Amino acid sequence: MSRVSDTRQRTREAAAQLVAGAKRPHEITVDQIYAVIQQGSRTTINDELKLWKDERTKVDALGVDLPPAVADAMRSLWVAAVEQGERTFAEQREAQEAELSSIQRERDEARASCDAAIADGQQRAQRMAQLGAQLAELQQQLVSESATKNDALGQVHALQQEIASLRTEATRQQEAAVTTQEKQANEFQVRLAERDLAFQTELGTATQRLEVAQDRMLRQIDEAREGQRHAERALAKAQRRHEEQQTELTELRLRYREQLQKLEQQRVQIEAFTTEQQTLTRQVLSNRGQIDGMELALQLLAAKASGTKKSTDDTRKSTQRKRRVDSKKSSG
Repeated sequence: MSRVSDTRQRTREAAAQLVAGAKRPHEITVDQIYAVIQQGSRTTINDELKLWKDERTKVDALGVDLPPAVADAMRSLWVAAVEQGERTFAEQREAQEAELSSIQRERDEARASCDAAIADGQQRAQRMAQLGAQLAELQQQLVSESATKNDALGQVHALQQEIASLRTEATRQQEAAVTTQEKQANEFQVRLAERDLAFQTELGTATQRLEVAQDRMLRQIDEAREGQRHAERALAKAQRRHEEQQTELTELRLRYREQLQKLEQQRVQIEAFTTEQQTLTRQVLSNRGQIDGMELALQLLAAKASGTKKSTDDTRKSTQRKRRVDSKKSSG
C-alpha cells in the first residue's frame, strides 16, 4: 500500500477513535489526527477528514427521526459498508500500484537495455571513426609509399569491409533496440490501459455494491419508521382500551358496592322481619294458650251444667290434642 493510501486509511481510523472517545465529529481537527497517526501530509489528512465528516453528517442526518437503537444499527451498517468499499478500493489501488511498479521496472530494464545498445552503437561509431582515420592515414601512406601499395590496398579493403560490417551491425542493433523499446512501450500502454479498465470496473462494482447497501439501509430505515408508527398506533389503541377497561372496572366496583349495600339493607330487613315474626309467634302461642284455657273453662262449666263427668274428660282430652296439634303447627 502506498504512503498516501495508508495515510487516508489511518486518518479515518483515528477519526473513529476520537469519536469513540466522546469527541464530536465537527470538533476533530487536522492537528488532532496528525498527533494520533504521526505520518502523512496535512493536506492529505485535511482532504480525507473533510470526506469523512461529510459522510458522517449524511449518516447522522438519516438517523435524526429514528429511535436510538435503529439509528445506531443504521450507522453501524453505513460504517461497515463504507469500510468495505474503502478496503476494496485500497486493495484494488494497492494491486494497481504493485502492477504499475512491476511495469515500470520492466520499462526501466528495457530502457537500460536500449541505452546499452545505443552506447554500444556509439562505441561502434567511434570505432568506425577511428578506422576511418586509419584509412585516411593508409591512403596517405599509399600516395607516399608506392612500394607498399599492394599491402596498403589490402588493408584498405579489409578496413572497408570491417567498417561496412560494423555499420550494418550497428544499424541492425539500433533498429532492434528501437523496435524493442517501441514494442515494450506499446505493451506497457496496453497493460496499463487494461489495468486501468479493470480498476475502473472494480471501482464501479464497489460503487454499485455501496449504493445497493445504501438503498437496502434506506429501505430498512423506512420499514423501521413504519414499524415505529404501527407500534405507536397499537400502543395508543391499547392505552385507550386500558382506559376504557379502567372506566368499566370503576363502574363495576361502584355497582358491586351498591349491590352490597342493598344486600346489607335486605339482610337487616330480613333479620328485623324474623325477629318480628318470632315475637308474633310467641304472642300467638300465648293468645292461643289463653283461648284454650278459656275454652276449657267453658267446657267445664258446660259439663257441670250437664252433670256428666265423662263428657268433661272427653272434652279435656280433645282440647289437649288440639293444643298439641296447634303447637306442632306453630313450631313447623
